Amino acid sequence: MNWFQQVQQSMELQGGGERVFPSDLMIARKTKNGLIFPVFLSDENSDYIEKVRAVFIRNKGNKRETIVKDLKDLEVNSSSTKTVRALSLLFFRNSVFEPPVNVDSMALREDVFRAARIPPVSAGEKQLILAPVEEKYGLDYDGIINGLYADKESEMVLTRVYDGDPMEISRKYNMEQLETIMGKCSSLTITSASNWSYLITSIKRLGLLYNTNISGTELQAVTVTGPLSIFENPDRYASRFAQLMYRISRLEKWSIEGDIKVKDKFEKTVKMYKLNLSDAVSYYLPQNLQKEEITYDFVRRADPLIVDGDVYFPDYVIRIFDRDIYINITSKYLSKRDEEIKRKLKGKADWENIYVLDQKDKAIKDGIIFYGDINFQSLKSILEEKYSGKKQLNSELDDSSIGSIKKELEKLYPDTDKMFAYIESQGLVPERVLPAMGYKLKWRGLDIIVLKKD
Repeated sequence: MNWFQQVQQSMELQGGGERVFPSDLMIARKTKNGLIFPVFLSDENSDYIEKVRAVFIRNKGNKRETIVKDLKDLEVNSSSTKTVRALSLLFFRNSVFEPPVNVDSMALREDVFRAARIPPVSAGEKQLILAPVEEKYGLDYDGIINGLYADKESEMVLTRVYDGDPMEISRKYNMEQLETIMGKCSSLTITSASNWSYLITSIKRLGLLYNTNISGTELQAVTVTGPLSIFENPDRYASRFAQLMYRISRLEKWSIEGDIKVKDKFEKTVKMYKLNLSDAVSYYLPQNLQKEEITYDFVRRADPLIVDGDVYFPDYVIRIFDRDIYINITSKYLSKRDEEIKRKLKGKADWENIYVLDQKDKAIKDGIIFYGDINFQSLKSILEEKYSGKKQLNSELDDSSIGSIKKELEKLYPDTDKMFAYIESQGLVPERVLPAMGYKLKWRGLDIIVLKKD
């Protein structure tokens, strides 16, 4: 197995996270007083980029394995093998590779092996055996041979070379180097941020373990547990931790302190180093500042919530039936702590824990769950159903009116549009009335449908 195959296996982070460089491609400068710094690419050393790009350009139309061989020659003549290998990974990821033949290779292999039960000896026998397969797939002999393993990565052909400018490529490279260092982190403290609300929401959405340092009602710092301190599935945790560094870098102002454990290959020991970085290095990182993602008029960012002298940090506030519902983004790792917060606030504030899980995670019993990201329209419907009830309805309508509405809804069910139109014609809100009448609302894409409760 060559170096590229080895690093290709290790560069995919578990849990669907962003890809970063494998740890053996990490380039960092360590000082005698215990500090560590990532070594960034800049305009001054963009010649590495152009040399790697040149290899890809002259190999357009060639197989991946041919490019790997040419890159190996470039490494031998380079003063920094790691830099060449890391840049090569960036080019492999961002260039376009296609199969040499557009065919279902697995089906083709089955047909060829079935036809060639007795291995042919001569070229003539091969042609004779493969004739029915050629006719079935509309390919000539060479097409069949090239298509047999067209689904293998090494057989893919380069059709378009990554055309990013040197600064863009450098910034991607630098970000991945920084994220790779973060894979060695045991603890990260964010000491300043231009948008704490965005940052805490990001931490919670990623399912990271954290603690806050509060002075009065002011948030002073946030300490996030690093992957080296996680015993359960650290690789998967590391992928989310790497994404946090990317989100921190999107802020206009930020500063961090990290404890980084690194093996010393000469002394064969593990040493702890301190990483200190701030927005002063933002020039060397991707230039995409954080923007507000809320586009709904019923959702707003939440301010710190103070109850009985304690400070809580919800992420959003959703307005439901003239009441504020505080939304706390959380994960299965923080469920015990956040459910305890919900119990403490019962009767004092409407607090809802919203779990954002990975597709592989098991559902949480009785929890409001989303996979991957939150659908605010769907969440609004869930909360409207939860916070509407017969008591509210009885305060507005008498029993006779309620009975009449129920009968009419039974006739119109399951036509969602007609049910909504009828309730609105009565001067009522469908999202509140339907749950009180024994129905539930469910979003399918951008459409809402009415279903009977089980």
